[in-house]
Order: sequence, then structure tokens, then C-alpha cells
Amino acid sequence: MAYTDANGVDLSGVTGRLVQTVDLVKNPAPQAIATDTVNGHVFVLQVESAATIPQGNMYLNRIDRLTGKVTGSMQLKGFGHGLSMGAEPVGTDTYLWTEVGPLHVTTQDGEVKATFGKAVTRFLFEPGTVLDGNLIPQERKFTPPGSTSGTGPFLDLVNNRLCVMYHKSGKRHFTRYDPAAAAAGSWVPVGTTFVMPAGEDVTPDVPSSPYPLETTLVSQGFAVLGDVLYAYQWAPYDKVNNPTTVPSAYPGIAFLTSYSWTTGARLDRQVVTNADGLTWREPEGVAVEVDPATAETRLLFGFSNTVPGTTGSRDVTIGWYPTKPAVDGVKVLADWEDLALEPGVTPGAQPPRGRLIALAGTTYLQLRGTFTCAPGLTEDSRVATLPHRLRPTHLTRQNVPRNNNTGRCVCRIEADAHGALWAYGATTDNAITWIDLDGVSVAWR
Repeated sequence: MAYTDANGVDLSGVTGRLVQTVDLVKNPAPQAIATDTVNGHVFVLQVESAATIPQGNMYLNRIDRLTGKVTGSMQLKGFGHGLSMGAEPVGTDTYLWTEVGPLHVTTQDGEVKATFGKAVTRFLFEPGTVLDGNLIPQERKFTPPGSTSGTGPFLDLVNNRLCVMYHKSGKRHFTRYDPAAAAAGSWVPVGTTFVMPAGEDVTPDVPSSPYPLETTLVSQGFAVLGDVLYAYQWAPYDKVNNPTTVPSAYPGIAFLTSYSWTTGARLDRQVVTNADGLTWREPEGVAVEVDPATAETRLLFGFSNTVPGTTGSRDVTIGWYPTKPAVDGVKVLADWEDLALEPGVTPGAQPPRGRLIALAGTTYLQLRGTFTCAPGLTEDSRVATLPHRLRPTHLTRQNVPRNNNTGRCVCRIEADAHGALWAYGATTDNAITWIDLDGVSVAWR
């Protein structure tokens, strides 16, 4: 059942895309995400490698939010695992809030499984540098009183609040602070502390799940926006108890749950269906931003995926929930953007463009414009690349008009998860010299 919270977020509603399948600087999965919309950046934390888990080493990736290109990175030594983070723009600079050592190590059967930072710190992003958490002065670190294990900060720039998650008495606690005061070393709680209610980590029944799920949810990040706390959780498929029926290529089910900070009550819990076509779809990181183009506040969430051609390398995909209501029944999830054309493909009178809209709960990819191909396509060919905001994770296709040659006047265009737009149907004796995209309106996911 649909529920819209005080921020305008409907966790059962339509979603858009920010970036898709962006390769990171190291192999392991992303852990936390944050954005600096003032300077046009997306930041992604990832564990450096499996070999350095006990040391708590991480990499911090900076990505251009429009192109999806990695524009810089930092190595963070002795910081932890990356439970959450915040990005704070200061002029043209970005300061990051993350966990940091002293470290808390978790083990299973004598083997180190993960390492978490027990303190919180703030630092300037300086691409190409190495930051050693052991060398950060103690006055620039904050450990919540009574904290027993990992912690993580989140920055709500809409309401100017820094929220710190920590473990105390076997429960997750969330306390808010003034970020400017915290940056100056004064950690005075603002308002009440939210304590996660008991039983919220029990995996709910999912009748649509194709495989049995593990009984305990795994926390994959949190975000706070005003009076609402959002918890991102993961129910892995239970391969241990079902080794012959659960394929390793499908990691499980993602959930987003919202809570009232004031009452502590759960508001909603929904399965996240965005980007369901990824090969290895593991939920990783949640954030809040204000879209610089539309001023819309958005709830972001991330997924890792297997990089094509590899077995262990991961990339990152980030989707988002809108907060503004539909206008005349239509939500614009990505406004018109030019497609990047391949060599030999020339725009017509109206250049090829695309957008995403949602109508009656269904999201559509719409294209318009024309292009010509010289000397002509004589085989199935890539003709353009879609911006990240438009890329589907399932093949999306439609028949479109082309030049009439001996009665053949239609071809098929198809978009894939990496944004490649292909044209199918050309042959050596029936070249495609132009294509019209004006009628494209196809279901997208």
C-alpha cells in the first residue's frame, strides 16, 4: 500500500537514476554514498581490498554526477568499513564526514569478517592523497558516549543536522548534532536520540522472493531527513542452508524502511525494485540531496554490481525517490538531454534527445529527434549513448521509422544497461540512412 511521508517520499513509488554501473578505483563493493550538488560530485566509499579488511583501509571515490566519470580518489588508512558518510560543500571544496579508528573488529569462526571505525571525523577531500586515521589528532575525532562498536555519520543539509549512528546496549542509536559546532569540536546533542526498536532486523515475509532469505536483515546504511529516518537493509538469499537451489549470482532482496523520529514508530517498509536488471544487485549506501536543476529533495540509494568481464570487481549504480508530486499525472524523472552520437551519425533538424517520465505508476523512456548515417548503416550498429539518468537495467526496445528502401521502412532500436543505443535491421543491400525517434515511448526499468 502506498504511503507518502512528511518529506514527500513514497517508498513504493517510482524511482529515477543518478549514475549507473560506474567502475570504482578498487575491486570491492561500494559501501556508502553522498553527494555535493554545489560542486557536481558524487562520493562513494569502498573497502580497499579483502586483504586489508583488518586494517580498516578504504578508498574514497569522487565521481562527476553528470558524466559518471571518476574524477579523483583518496586512500583512507585505518578508517573502517564505510557504514555511512556525509558530504559538506565549502566553496569549491568538499569536506567529508566518515567513521575513523579506533577500530572494532568482528570475527566469525576465528576469521576477521569486517572492521569498523568507532569514532567520527571530518576532513577535506584532496584527490591523490593518503589520509592515515591514526595521525588525525584526537580533538578531531568523536566517539559517542557508551558506543561499543562501529559508528557512522550522516549529514542532512536540508535541515542542517549531522546524525551519528552508534551501537549501545545492543541497539542502534541515532543522535543529531549541529554540524558547524561539531566541526569545531563541540558535540552537544540536538533534540532526542532515536533508538532502533527491537525486532526491526527480522527479515519480513516476501512472497515474491524466488529463493529463501536469511532470517536477519543486514544494515546497508541510513539517512535522516527532518523527522524521518530511513534504514537501508538487505536480506541475502540463504545459500548456506540451500546450497543446491540458491544461485550465487543473485544476492537477495533490498528494503527501505522509514521511521518517525518523534514517535519511534515504523512508517513504512518496501522492497526496492529499482535497477532490478543488474547482474549482482547488492544494496549499498543511502543519502539525501537537493537536485541542483530542479531544487527537488531526493532520497538516494546505491547498488553494487559485477563489472562485465570480471568475477569480483564491483561498480556502483545510484537511484533515487522523488518528493515532488506529479503535475497533471506526470512526474518528470529526468528532463530532456542530448544523446551522445557515434562517429558517422549526424543529428537532424531536431537532435536526438531523451527523458524519463512516470505516468500512472509506470516509468517510460521517451526519445525524440532524428539522425542520419553516412554512408549508411549496413549491419546492426551502435548509434548513440544515453546519459546515465536514462539508462535502463533491462534491455529496452521499440520499432521506429527509417528510410524506405524497397518497402522496408522500419527498424528496431534497443538500449542496454550501459547506455548503448543500437539500431537493428540494416543489411548490405538495404542500408539505413536515417532514423526517426519521435515516437519512442517505452516502459523503462
